[in-house]
Amino acid sequence: MLPHTFRHDIREHFMSCISSTMELLNDTTNILLSKGLEVRTPYIPYLKEVDMVERQRFLAGWWGKQRPLTAAEITHFYSNIQTNHMGTAVITGFGQVAKLKDIRDYFMRGKEISKKQIEVFSKYLHDNDLPAPVTWDAQVEDTAESPFSDKLMLFQISMMTAAGMGNYGFALSASPRRDIAADYVRLQGEIGLYAEDGLNLQIKHAWLERPPYAADRDQLMK
Repeated sequence: MLPHTFRHDIREHFMSCISSTMELLNDTTNILLSKGLEVRTPYIPYLKEVDMVERQRFLAGWWGKQRPLTAAEITHFYSNIQTNHMGTAVITGFGQVAKLKDIRDYFMRGKEISKKQIEVFSKYLHDNDLPAPVTWDAQVEDTAESPFSDKLMLFQISMMTAAGMGNYGFALSASPRRDIAADYVRLQGEIGLYAEDGLNLQIKHAWLERPPYAADRDQLMK
């Protein structure tokens, strides 16, 4: 939002939020490293010389010999697996404590989608003899008492789903292999439909505020 904001005080606010978030990220990473809990991305060989792409095989995916994954592709696979693992853990906890059946069913469906997408990303890493991050499901407590309202939990899942779609779009732009790009497009469409059903649930329960929108000039002229 920062490049689209013009009021000085609002830009200062966003810059303060970014700065404090970066400090929190740095502190959290240091704590995880000190306790041996940080999940590192796979190691790959260092480049010894510049190697230019000379053949279209660099883009190939379904037929012929596939090239190894690039560092960017590995990073995005690893990151998207981690965020899906976190989403699975959060949505499992929310599903255990949600009061309304349709909200619980929605969370259960989201858990299955996330697990399936983790398998797709993990296969790419395993095919290249690389490890995939481990699940965090065991960290979810076995409680059925909710600390949050169904409205807040559904909103949180909707925001996480929207962030996931953005992550897939970023990963798609950095993945030249056609099979990888096709999978990102397919999975992005799948969670897009899931996000739409989440909005329909918010509308059904009167939990969705209508955002500011442009004037309907045609209607005004009538």
